[in-house]
Amino acid sequence: MNNIIKNIALCGLVAVSAGFGFSSCEDFLTITPTDRIVEEEFWEDKNDLDNAVMACYRRMAENDMLTKYISWGEERSDNFERSTNSSDADANIIKANLLPTYGQFNWTPFYNAINYCNKVLAHGPEIVQKDQSFSEAQWKPIRAEVIALRSLCHFYLVRTFGEVPYVTTDYNNDSQELRQAQSTQLTVLNNIIDDLESVMQDATIDYGTMIQNKGRITRQAIYALLADIYLWRASYKAGNNHPFTKITLAKNYNGEFKDLKANGSKTEINNLKREEIYTTTAEDDYLACINYCNKILSIEMTDLVERTLEEDPMEDLTTLSEEDLLVANVSKKTGNNLSSSAYTQIFGRGNSTESIFELQIDGVSCENTMISSLFSNKEGKAGLFTGSISLFNDASDNPNIESDYVFSKTDYRRWNSFIFTSTQESFNIAKYVYSTITQRGPLAKDEYLTSNKDKSLTTSTINQVARSTNNANWIFYRMSDIFLMKAEAISQLYGDEENLDTEKLAEGFHYVRDVFKRSNPYAYDKQHNTSARNDSLKPEYFNTKETLERLVLDERQREFYGEGKRWFDLVRYALRRGGTSEMLKIYSKKKTDDMNSIKVKLAHIQALFSPVYNTEIKNNSWLYQNGVWSVNETSSRTEDL
Repeated sequence: MNNIIKNIALCGLVAVSAGFGFSSCEDFLTITPTDRIVEEEFWEDKNDLDNAVMACYRRMAENDMLTKYISWGEERSDNFERSTNSSDADANIIKANLLPTYGQFNWTPFYNAINYCNKVLAHGPEIVQKDQSFSEAQWKPIRAEVIALRSLCHFYLVRTFGEVPYVTTDYNNDSQELRQAQSTQLTVLNNIIDDLESVMQDATIDYGTMIQNKGRITRQAIYALLADIYLWRASYKAGNNHPFTKITLAKNYNGEFKDLKANGSKTEINNLKREEIYTTTAEDDYLACINYCNKILSIEMTDLVERTLEEDPMEDLTTLSEEDLLVANVSKKTGNNLSSSAYTQIFGRGNSTESIFELQIDGVSCENTMISSLFSNKEGKAGLFTGSISLFNDASDNPNIESDYVFSKTDYRRWNSFIFTSTQESFNIAKYVYSTITQRGPLAKDEYLTSNKDKSLTTSTINQVARSTNNANWIFYRMSDIFLMKAEAISQLYGDEENLDTEKLAEGFHYVRDVFKRSNPYAYDKQHNTSARNDSLKPEYFNTKETLERLVLDERQREFYGEGKRWFDLVRYALRRGGTSEMLKIYSKKKTDDMNSIKVKLAHIQALFSPVYNTEIKNNSWLYQNGVWSVNETSSRTEDL
């Protein structure tokens, strides 16, 4: 791992023209490169600190990071297929042929970002001492902000690789060599939870402008990250089958690197034991997830009330509900279908009221070229990936959410996420590619909901406009994520037969329904309340742990397609069960000739975690390869561990 952090130094830091005093989008995004910064001469005042904090965000928005948000969170899932432009490595990863030599597993960009954060955390207290205009009270919210960014990076790493180094020390140059072994998955999760909870009350709730509230870490963003981490840790504990080989346990048992292959016998390895001590149960963690979701809902509902009163002081606030936290829902006043504009607000313009945290990308000083290279370009040609054909099988007009297919023809997300042509051979991915999506013809009017029962959305009724610049913000969390995380935790906490709470399960169902409703308004038309559509959308059909959990999983696939979440959702589902068999039943609906081979390769739960990049292991003898992937650059199982 030497080469990860030691080459960064502070020459990688970039300055923001106006520090934190920006007043516009341009000020926030304009990055001014600096010459190589000598550390001793850099950390002098608050302006230096502000510049360094902005460098952390800029590092998070570089394309080597953006690419991995997608490749780590989607590439191995049932969402993607290879395209004619896929590299051999991408094609193999999709087939579960993972080689430690593939650059997709290079975690250097994340540890670069972590080091930027650690730089700020190391030198912030110095600035408090040096700059009389900068107080400890001003430092605390910045510290919370940067710890949250560092925790987010560690969370991506632990979900992707399972066991990773947990790094809290900054490194400057080649003379400082990083030698740090992996920590167990549970250790990393515990540490980042402790880090976040120690600073969350110091975090800023409102920076004063929309772009800062969405583009920087707020207390709401920390709550969202904590809810996500608790949901993962709860699933890890619930599985009671931790994906670590005996050699991995041995290395962590000693607390330091020990080459057991060279210095210890197989018997010694097998005899080593390590107990994981849980101070909380899985149930405690699911409850914590729900509580953090509730904190966000409370803050956002308060903000919604204030915005509503500003627009109309006479507005009847009793009509407001949590459903209104999702932008562009069906209008309560007119009944008109406004759902297609949700895409434009959330992904086209960015920084919607639904957003909690998203990276700011203006397409000039900072570009998101990842979208055009991985998804579809402006001419509609395929990028490195296309949508899986299994997402559209049997996609009739009936949006029955119990059906096997993912996207019905009346689901706006089908048209928001893919490019359709009259000569369809593959499903090019359009999420983030379009700047606006609008309805045309009768679909834009109220009569669609009342008099066009059998009419489905088509390319003639949906108008999609591609971006003119690579200015797509990258969204980490938005309100629909909070709805669905809470629903998932509810399914696990209140769905067991011995702890069954049908009222709570109905609450979880309604959170899923609210998300589904926005993109399928016809399914909720009161004038068709006897149709099969409504018959399938009743809470009594999802009143067990398994049925509600699966409903949430399916809805997350629809809502977050192409947003880097699906593979992590599937891994979390498998962790909860302590094995991959149930997850593979879902995954195997993907249509591919290699499915039997893929199922064999993914039979062991540790195979859901990616191999450590070979170069890192060569450069840092304290690192070890994930046990299911052999170290001789093949994708075969390591059967002797």
